[in-house]
Amino acid sequence: MTRTVLITGGAGFIGAYVTRRLLREGMRVVVYDIQPNGNVLDLLPGWQGVGHAPVMERGEITDGLALMALCRKHEVDSLVHLASPLTMDVVANPMTGIRDICLGTYTAFATAREARLRKTVWASSVAVFGPAASYPPGPLAEDAMHRPANLYGSSKSLCETMARQMAERDGLDVVGLRLSVVYGAGRRRGYMTYPSEFLRQSATSPSVIARFGDQRLHWQYVEEVADMTLAALASERRGDGRVYNAFGDCRSWREAAAILKRLRPELTVDVGDEIDDALADTVEDYEASGFVRDYARQRAWPLEAGIADTLKTYRAMAT
Repeated sequence: MTRTVLITGGAGFIGAYVTRRLLREGMRVVVYDIQPNGNVLDLLPGWQGVGHAPVMERGEITDGLALMALCRKHEVDSLVHLASPLTMDVVANPMTGIRDICLGTYTAFATAREARLRKTVWASSVAVFGPAASYPPGPLAEDAMHRPANLYGSSKSLCETMARQMAERDGLDVVGLRLSVVYGAGRRRGYMTYPSEFLRQSATSPSVIARFGDQRLHWQYVEEVADMTLAALASERRGDGRVYNAFGDCRSWREAAAILKRLRPELTVDVGDEIDDALADTVEDYEASGFVRDYARQRAWPLEAGIADTLKTYRAMAT
């Protein structure tokens, strides 16, 4: 029997890649998004005409009646919850941002519970953690204490508590992925868009500037996130509300520039020595062995592979 997966935020950046992967796996997909058309999914190549055409539905994430109706109408089996405001959205409009993250996530979880869905996978954020100075050196453990520095991180922390409690109290089969700097072709929104924009310029321009030379990021390729999402969906292991640090690659901008030069020797890459003050005291690396242990899934996209694939996708988008 072909499974049907409902993806909230399925036309956005991460959602588009997850949608494409599900379609390639032969699954049916219902995309539920505030902007189902004219979004990243329309730009991303390689899914049109593959398998079943996705059902595109527009709606608010807090509309539980609409979500329940879609589950019944399309016989939805599982849910991927990606719809969420970004950090800057919460700063600009705290009330709406907190509502859409917290109430929106509760609505998604409650829908999964009431519709008796087999599995729910959702996206949290490393923003639940605090500044690097608050933790011991080395990769940050998955169970490290939450010390969110802003409302966005605080909202995601509340959602993680909600996931654990609904798994324990209601038997909800739910798995979370804690995301960091997700990059890839097509990212157009959010403060951390600039690594993707840097790679877009590298794919389409003769020269590029890596401003923050020695500053390190936790680079997380969007296809890695899609891989992990599919692994969690396919597993028979029951989700107990746990949230896993997603795989990533802790590397500097200078290292990324060197990779670009190997991939495109004709590209002029200037490396600066600026520091991004907003990231100066953020955690750079995260322990992610829990997902390997529980889902027998190793990291597949080191920075070299992710950059190469991003350049390839950007060039395909430009044709």
